Amino acid sequence: MVCLFILVMLAVLGKGLMWFNERNMGWMGVLAAFLLVGVGIFGASFLAGQATIEENEVKTITEEQAIALVSAFDETDEHRFSIIIVGGSNNSTIAGASEVGDVHPTIVDQGGPVDWWASTMRSMVWAPLGISVSLQWIVLGLFVGCAMGSAGAQARAMFSQLTPKTRTSEFFGFFGFLGKSAAMVGTFLYGIASTAFDSRVALLSITIVILAGTYLTSKVDVEEGIRVAQEEDARNSGEVVTEEVIE
Repeated sequence: MVCLFILVMLAVLGKGLMWFNERNMGWMGVLAAFLLVGVGIFGASFLAGQATIEENEVKTITEEQAIALVSAFDETDEHRFSIIIVGGSNNSTIAGASEVGDVHPTIVDQGGPVDWWASTMRSMVWAPLGISVSLQWIVLGLFVGCAMGSAGAQARAMFSQLTPKTRTSEFFGFFGFLGKSAAMVGTFLYGIASTAFDSRVALLSITIVILAGTYLTSKVDVEEGIRVAQEEDARNSGEVVTEEVIE
């Protein structure tokens, strides 16, 4: 039910953003888009709180196996797993025992260089607002989907304006090659950063690349690029190049 609701909200969100864009509403459109996203987040969080997981089969272990499991966890701390022993006899010393690894995802401060950011967000945002991990992923998915989806569409639209019509295959072949290369470089960069540090540093490195690309894209002179593309088309077709004012 939650997944279906998210899909419906994404469809409504996409249609709403297109509607705002067609009417050139400016900042009012931006505010309306954020309001639409907020409504989707609220609805998804409401359903996420009611979601239940049906357990078709419950597997049990013996008390000796539970003791061996806890003992194995005690012998090592460098893991990201956690256990809790539920049930057992009244006289059992193992009932209620729990173990949490030193690098468990719930432990925010793991000695990484950017762990302060996760700690700050948990103490200043997520905990005061009572936002669970599941809802955090929903929020992240909505905003990343809006940002990265629109960025890809904008990149293709802008590139098509800068491409001479007489050299479309050549330019878009190069565009596709750069896209595949970026996917390889991004994966390689993430792997190096996560191996040398942790996943948070790896995500930070990808974020820096995205922000750098956004800055460089903002410096592109689209009107000049369109003019050069038109000159190239005229040159290839043997026409006389005339200057045009591009509004």
